[in-house]
Amino acid sequence: MFRVRDPDRALKTVRLLRYGMSLLFLVLAVVRPETWLFLGLALFAFLMAQTGYCPLVRRP
Repeated sequence: MFRVRDPDRALKTVRLLRYGMSLLFLVLAVVRPETWLFLGLALFAFLMAQTGYCPLVRRP
């Protein structure tokens, strides 16, 4: 676990990155033939962003 100065800000940044990954996987699902794989990865990234799960950031 990492100690950060502002854990809420770090978690918000991680959440934004995960939403971006979800969007990227949705675009890849449309473009690439491995549609189900990318849809599953997009769902996984979206659910992780929604729950705020991040085991590396220590919360107070």
